[in-house]
Amino acid sequence: MRILFIITFSLLLTTASYAQEYVTDATMEETLMAKDDQIKVLYFTAPWCGPCKYMAPVIKSISEDKTIDVTIYKMNTDDNITDDILKVNSIPTYFFIKNGRKLGHSSSVMRRNKMVELIEKHDAMEVKGGLLPYRGKPSKYKIVAGAHENLTKKNIEQLWHNPQELNELSWKIYKNLTTQKDLKCALSLVNRSIELEEKGYNLQTKAHVLYKMKDHKESLKTAQKAKKRAARSGTSTTIIEELIKKLEAE
Repeated sequence: MRILFIITFSLLLTTASYAQEYVTDATMEETLMAKDDQIKVLYFTAPWCGPCKYMAPVIKSISEDKTIDVTIYKMNTDDNITDDILKVNSIPTYFFIKNGRKLGHSSSVMRRNKMVELIEKHDAMEVKGGLLPYRGKPSKYKIVAGAHENLTKKNIEQLWHNPQELNELSWKIYKNLTTQKDLKCALSLVNRSIELEEKGYNLQTKAHVLYKMKDHKESLKTAQKAKKRAARSGTSTTIIEELIKKLEAE
């Protein structure tokens, strides 16, 4: 019985240790954001990433080296949205964090000595600035899936905190799709984009989507607002003026 208990307990310890290598959106607060004066590395990776596989033994070696006071947490970018919120555009990417504050980052494959050098460099830095803004801005809008096979809630979730990508997808739907379900999806996307960062470009997209949905009153109102925004920022108003002319002629 004692032998069985020891084996079971050892397995539990092994599982717990392995689990600590990974961090998720839900566990960021208790891991990366801990105020314990220890340098931490948030390592963005994915199972399909070739360069990440090259880095695996480097990361493992450093994590197991007791002479280096660092904790390295991996984050699977396929299963989380923290990378979207923090605008991580390539992997592998490493964020160097202490007391919840980002001190710097790097995005490349590197040898062990280079990674250790970066860890030590950031560990020696003065900790200042705001806390890592890993939480997404709450939304009053719900994710609306489209009729197109790629416009799933799961796919849209990956963009939900990026105003530029939301706007780009909304514009592509406007240009290429016609069903009401797809257009409602486009409207949801651009509304979220505006909620995150109101700009002339996403107001212009919204005006066009509303026009295609035959909501001309709201389209004209939004188009006029987009024109003012574009004029203030010194960007071209040609496209939105063409839409305004169409709407005023109807």
